[in-house]
Formats: sequence, structure tokens, C-alpha cells
Amino acid sequence: WKGWERRHRSRIRAPPSPAAARPLGGMTDDLAATHTWLTTTLFCISLFESVFRPDPTSVICLFGFYSTSHRSAPAMRSFTMFLSITLVVDVMWFLEYSPLEYLSLDALWEVPRRGQMALVFSLLSVVYKLIVLPVSVRLHRAFAQEQELAGDGQVTSSGEALGARSLAAKDSASGTELH
Repeated sequence: WKGWERRHRSRIRAPPSPAAARPLGGMTDDLAATHTWLTTTLFCISLFESVFRPDPTSVICLFGFYSTSHRSAPAMRSFTMFLSITLVVDVMWFLEYSPLEYLSLDALWEVPRRGQMALVFSLLSVVYKLIVLPVSVRLHRAFAQEQELAGDGQVTSSGEALGARSLAAKDSASGTELH
């Protein structure tokens, strides 16, 4: 067996890694893993923040989880846009309702604990949103490039790459069109 293995080693190939199957494999996988951890942290912060003030960020993080796990550029674009809107809402909250009207640290200590906690969680949320947004934009571009390379530019009406097993591909192959 060992002699046969030495002679035919060049013909025996290891199965391709999942990263090698995708054109941008390693870089995109690392970026997606980073995005998942950052979004998970933001999700946890927003859950605690919602105890002190209404915040839709935890629901919007679900778009981030979906887009990362399905490598979907359109879903990542939606996540980025919705997260940007929540960032604007957070800034409006800071200007209008937060206990930041107290400019001195001594006056801030006089604020009730609920107001202090809302402020702390809101600040953490804004910081994480400012970290997640650039990563989301980079990941959106990487996913869009992957989908373009994988589908030779063919996309569905929602912007997803036209996969060989998708219903849209089967309809276009059979000539069936919905009117």
C-alpha cells in the first residue's frame, strides 16, 4: 500500500476547503466572523438597553445574523441602512431625552440610577454601532463581489445571485415566466 501511495500521491487530492470554494474565502470568512461577534455583542447590549428605554436595535441585529450566515449582500445592505437609522435615533435621544443635559459629573451623579443605566447602555450601543457599521459596509462589498463572481453577474429581482438550484434559475431554464 505504501508503495502505491508514493507512486500515486500526485493523483490523491485533499478535498477542497470551504474557503477555497469561494473566491474571496479567507478574508470574507474572517470578516464575517468578526461581524458576527460584534453583532452578537451589540444584540446583548441592546437587550439590556431596552429595559431602560425603547430600542429596536436587537431586532435589527437579526438582519445582521441572517445576512452573515447566508452571505447575502442585499440583506447586509438592509442591516447597514437600518442600523444607521438607529444610530440617528440614538443621537436624537441623547440630545432630547438623555440625562446629558447635566454637564458636570457631580450633577450626573444626582441623576436616578435608571437614567444613569440608560445613558451607559446607550453610549455602549452607539460605540458598537460605530464599530459594526464600517465592518458591515466592507462585508456587503465582499458578499456582492462573491455573488457576482459566483453567478456570472446573473441576479434575481431582489439582487441575490442566481444559483443553479434556485427557483428563478429553474424557471429561466425551462422557459417558464410568470406574468
